[in-house]
Amino acid sequence: MLDIVVKNSSNTPVILNKRKKHINLSNNNTNFSICSFNLFNYIAPPNAYYDLDNIYSEKQWNRKERWISQQLSELAPDIVGFQEVFSPTALKALVAKQGLNHFVTVSKPNKRSQYVYESPVVALASRYPIVSADTVKASAHLVRKLGLSPSFQFSRPPIRAIIQVDDFSRILVYVVHLKSKRPIMDEREENTEKQMATTILAEVQGRWASTIQRGTESAVLYHDMVQQTKKSELPVIVMGDLNDTIESEALQPLIDCQQLDKLDGKFIGSMTLADRRAVQRYSLYDAYDIQESPSKEERQSTHYFANKGSALDYILMSKDFHHDYDQSLASVVDYRVSDAHLINPHSIHDAECSDHAPVMVTVEIRF
Repeated sequence: MLDIVVKNSSNTPVILNKRKKHINLSNNNTNFSICSFNLFNYIAPPNAYYDLDNIYSEKQWNRKERWISQQLSELAPDIVGFQEVFSPTALKALVAKQGLNHFVTVSKPNKRSQYVYESPVVALASRYPIVSADTVKASAHLVRKLGLSPSFQFSRPPIRAIIQVDDFSRILVYVVHLKSKRPIMDEREENTEKQMATTILAEVQGRWASTIQRGTESAVLYHDMVQQTKKSELPVIVMGDLNDTIESEALQPLIDCQQLDKLDGKFIGSMTLADRRAVQRYSLYDAYDIQESPSKEERQSTHYFANKGSALDYILMSKDFHHDYDQSLASVVDYRVSDAHLINPHSIHDAECSDHAPVMVTVEIRF
């Protein structure tokens, strides 16, 4: 499904900044915010997720809609990337009430039977016009280079979109939901002593297969970002549920470039400024790490499993948002994790909440 709304540009005054990007002076806004929000099985009744028993009652659905609306109202983000969306039409109507009038998806959930759906999609909502939107696919060249199966596909097709932020620039935005850690293989048997080995192997090998899929998705996503950046100098934002911690090997393809110390045998630190900028051009940074005023507190978890918390939801940003970059266009002035429903849930208010915490970043535009 694709629903794009594009507004014509006005004749308001513009100036050019040091990177020759147009900055609209039509209002006094100097910042905008980006949020990644996993909705956890967002599906309108009478439809069900994965199994016919998983149908929200009218009361449950109203609670879920109300909880999401309250989160969006309190956070008031300008751009939101959603995950686990089974009912895009219902979500489009909900976010429009919050002023997020531009909405896109690029794929559809899979319908298993008359009322049962699987394979939720990602969605993008924005206060600003969405100029274009498409999905990310692995190029035939990359498939051969990485030794992938020609049939390789993302477990959940990501969105690649261009958004026109009025007071800033056009930005390239990716919304992703990478493969989970759930085992791909499933060969479980009754846990007799002789059959236990088969079950263990299915678990261990299935988890590794999921890691391979997730890491490959990271590599394909980064490849697409580089190819798009070669075509333009647009600032880049990658956001979503990455289903792993940023330190994991599976996610290194996304952030490895900014961690390189050598390139073609040369230390990057000894390169000319122009060459260092060329490396930085293709780097992605964790928004948490590039805050202008870093928090001294431990990083908040965005998901809990078996009472263990992990940061799985991220907003990655190009050099344009890094305050240490000498030609940055903006800086991260606030990083927020809305985790009250995970830390201290209220039985009624949070009855149909998400199992993830929304993550939001506010950036200040540099004129």
